[in-house]
Amino acid sequence: MQNQENVIEIRNLSKVYRDFWGRKKVQAVKSLSLEVKRGEVFGLLGPNGSGKTTTIKMLLGLLFPTSGQITILGRKASDVDKNERIGYLPEESYLYRFLNADETLDFYGRLFNITAAERAERADSLIKMVGLEHARRRQLKEYSKGMTRRIGLAQALINNPELVLLDEPTSG
Repeated sequence: MQNQENVIEIRNLSKVYRDFWGRKKVQAVKSLSLEVKRGEVFGLLGPNGSGKTTTIKMLLGLLFPTSGQITILGRKASDVDKNERIGYLPEESYLYRFLNADETLDFYGRLFNITAAERAERADSLIKMVGLEHARRRQLKEYSKGMTRRIGLAQALINNPELVLLDEPTSG
Protein backbone atom coordinates (compact mmCIF):
# COMPACT_ATOMS: atom_id res chain seq x y z
CA MET A 1 0.00 0.00 0.00
CA GLN A 2 1.23 3.45 -0.93
CA ASN A 3 2.15 5.87 1.85
CA GLN A 4 -0.45 8.64 1.68
CA GLU A 5 0.38 12.16 2.75
CA ASN A 6 -1.26 13.65 5.80
CA VAL A 7 -3.57 16.54 5.01
CA ILE A 8 -4.00 17.26 8.72
CA GLU A 9 -1.45 16.70 11.49
CA ILE A 10 -2.20 17.79 15.04
CA ARG A 11 0.30 17.32 17.88
CA ASN A 12 -0.57 17.92 21.55
CA LEU A 13 -3.09 20.63 20.69
CA SER A 14 -4.69 22.50 23.57
CA LYS A 15 -6.94 25.53 23.80
CA VAL A 16 -7.73 27.34 27.02
CA TYR A 17 -10.21 30.18 27.06
CA ARG A 18 -9.38 32.76 29.70
CA ASP A 19 -11.46 35.42 31.40
CA PHE A 20 -10.83 39.17 31.28
CA TRP A 21 -8.07 38.91 33.91
CA GLY A 22 -6.30 36.04 32.14
CA ARG A 23 -7.50 33.36 34.52
CA LYS A 24 -8.28 29.95 33.06
CA LYS A 25 -12.00 29.76 32.38
CA VAL A 26 -12.52 26.74 30.08
CA GLN A 27 -10.20 24.03 28.76
CA ALA A 28 -11.85 23.55 25.35
CA VAL A 29 -9.25 21.17 23.88
CA LYS A 30 -6.65 19.19 25.82
CA SER A 31 -3.61 17.41 24.32
CA LEU A 32 -5.28 16.40 21.04
CA SER A 33 -3.09 14.53 18.56
CA LEU A 34 -4.28 13.07 15.26
CA GLU A 35 -3.46 12.56 11.60
CA VAL A 36 -5.82 12.57 8.62
CA LYS A 37 -4.54 11.18 5.34
CA ARG A 38 -5.53 12.42 1.88
CA GLY A 39 -8.75 10.72 0.79
CA GLU A 40 -9.85 9.78 4.31
CA VAL A 41 -13.19 10.73 5.79
CA PHE A 42 -12.65 11.70 9.41
CA GLY A 43 -15.12 12.88 12.03
CA LEU A 44 -14.85 14.51 15.42
CA LEU A 45 -17.58 13.16 17.67
CA GLY A 46 -18.51 14.42 21.10
CA PRO A 47 -21.13 16.20 23.16
CA ASN A 48 -21.82 19.93 22.97
CA GLY A 49 -18.92 21.91 24.37
CA SER A 50 -16.32 19.17 23.81
CA GLY A 51 -14.11 21.29 21.53
CA LYS A 52 -15.08 20.14 18.03
CA THR A 53 -15.83 23.61 16.64
CA THR A 54 -12.85 25.08 18.48
CA THR A 55 -10.59 22.48 16.83
CA ILE A 56 -11.96 23.27 13.37
CA LYS A 57 -11.47 27.00 13.95
CA MET A 58 -7.87 26.37 15.00
CA LEU A 59 -7.32 24.30 11.83
CA LEU A 60 -8.51 27.27 9.77
CA GLY A 61 -6.40 29.76 11.71
CA LEU A 62 -9.48 31.54 13.05
CA LEU A 63 -8.42 30.77 16.64
CA PHE A 64 -4.90 30.35 17.96
CA PRO A 65 -4.05 27.32 20.08
CA THR A 66 -2.75 27.74 23.61
CA SER A 67 -0.17 25.04 22.85
CA GLY A 68 0.62 22.36 20.29
CA GLN A 69 1.22 22.26 16.55
CA ILE A 70 -1.10 22.06 13.55
CA THR A 71 -0.10 21.33 9.98
CA ILE A 72 -2.84 21.41 7.35
CA LEU A 73 -2.16 20.75 3.66
CA GLY A 74 1.54 21.00 4.49
CA ARG A 75 1.23 24.50 5.95
CA LYS A 76 0.93 25.98 9.42
CA ALA A 77 -2.65 26.72 10.47
CA SER A 78 -1.72 30.40 10.81
CA ASP A 79 -0.84 30.55 7.08
CA VAL A 80 -4.05 32.03 5.66
CA ASP A 81 -3.09 31.23 2.04
CA LYS A 82 -3.84 27.56 2.72
CA ASN A 83 -7.53 28.46 3.15
CA GLU A 84 -7.86 28.93 -0.63
CA ARG A 85 -7.53 25.14 -0.84
CA ILE A 86 -10.10 24.40 1.88
CA GLY A 87 -13.89 24.32 1.77
CA TYR A 88 -15.58 25.19 5.07
CA LEU A 89 -19.19 24.82 6.15
CA PRO A 90 -19.57 26.47 9.57
CA GLU A 91 -22.17 25.37 12.09
CA GLU A 92 -24.11 28.53 11.29
CA SER A 93 -23.72 29.58 7.67
CA TYR A 94 -22.96 33.24 7.12
CA LEU A 95 -24.97 33.76 3.96
CA TYR A 96 -26.57 36.92 2.61
CA ARG A 97 -30.26 36.16 2.89
CA PHE A 98 -31.26 38.72 0.22
CA LEU A 99 -29.29 36.82 -2.47
CA ASN A 100 -30.51 33.77 -4.36
CA ALA A 101 -28.52 30.55 -4.82
CA ASP A 102 -26.84 31.63 -8.07
CA GLU A 103 -25.91 35.04 -6.65
CA THR A 104 -24.57 33.45 -3.46
CA LEU A 105 -22.29 31.05 -5.31
CA ASP A 106 -21.21 33.79 -7.70
CA PHE A 107 -20.28 36.00 -4.72
CA TYR A 108 -18.20 33.29 -3.04
CA GLY A 109 -16.62 32.30 -6.36
CA ARG A 110 -15.46 35.89 -6.81
CA LEU A 111 -13.70 35.71 -3.44
CA PHE A 112 -11.58 32.90 -4.91
CA ASN A 113 -10.93 34.84 -8.16
CA ILE A 114 -12.75 32.22 -10.23
CA THR A 115 -13.59 33.47 -13.74
CA ALA A 116 -17.21 34.40 -14.52
CA ALA A 117 -17.65 31.47 -16.91
CA GLU A 118 -16.21 28.99 -14.41
CA ARG A 119 -18.33 30.46 -11.57
CA ALA A 120 -21.51 30.00 -13.62
CA GLU A 121 -20.56 26.44 -14.55
CA ARG A 122 -19.64 25.48 -10.99
CA ALA A 123 -22.75 27.16 -9.54
CA ASP A 124 -25.01 25.29 -11.94
CA SER A 125 -23.33 21.97 -11.16
CA LEU A 126 -23.36 22.51 -7.39
CA ILE A 127 -26.97 23.72 -7.26
CA LYS A 128 -27.98 20.53 -9.07
CA MET A 129 -25.77 18.42 -6.78
CA VAL A 130 -27.48 19.78 -3.63
CA GLY A 131 -30.95 19.47 -5.19
CA LEU A 132 -31.93 23.14 -5.25
CA GLU A 133 -32.62 23.69 -8.97
CA HIS A 134 -36.28 24.38 -8.20
CA ALA A 135 -35.36 27.15 -5.72
CA ARG A 136 -32.26 28.65 -7.31
CA ARG A 137 -33.93 32.03 -8.07
CA ARG A 138 -35.57 32.42 -4.64
CA GLN A 139 -33.91 34.58 -2.00
CA LEU A 140 -32.21 32.57 0.73
CA LYS A 141 -34.50 34.16 3.34
CA GLU A 142 -37.26 31.99 1.82
CA TYR A 143 -35.22 28.79 2.29
CA SER A 144 -35.84 26.27 5.05
CA LYS A 145 -33.00 25.46 7.46
CA GLY A 146 -32.21 22.30 5.47
CA MET A 147 -32.14 24.18 2.17
CA THR A 148 -29.85 26.79 3.72
CA ARG A 149 -27.47 24.02 4.85
CA ARG A 150 -27.44 22.62 1.31
CA ILE A 151 -26.57 25.96 -0.30
CA GLY A 152 -23.94 26.34 2.44
CA LEU A 153 -22.46 23.02 1.34
CA ALA A 154 -22.41 24.22 -2.27
CA GLN A 155 -20.66 27.40 -1.09
CA ALA A 156 -18.04 25.27 0.70
CA LEU A 157 -17.33 23.43 -2.57
CA ILE A 158 -17.29 26.41 -4.99
CA ASN A 159 -13.48 26.62 -4.95
CA ASN A 160 -13.06 22.90 -5.77
CA PRO A 161 -11.19 22.40 -2.48
CA GLU A 162 -8.57 19.78 -1.66
CA LEU A 163 -9.97 19.50 1.87
CA VAL A 164 -13.51 20.07 3.15
CA LEU A 165 -14.27 20.86 6.80
CA LEU A 166 -17.91 20.52 7.84
CA ASP A 167 -19.07 21.70 11.27
CA GLU A 168 -22.36 20.05 12.28
CA PRO A 169 -23.18 19.13 8.66
CA THR A 170 -26.42 17.32 9.51
CA SER A 171 -28.00 20.06 11.62
CA GLY A 172 -31.08 21.43 9.93
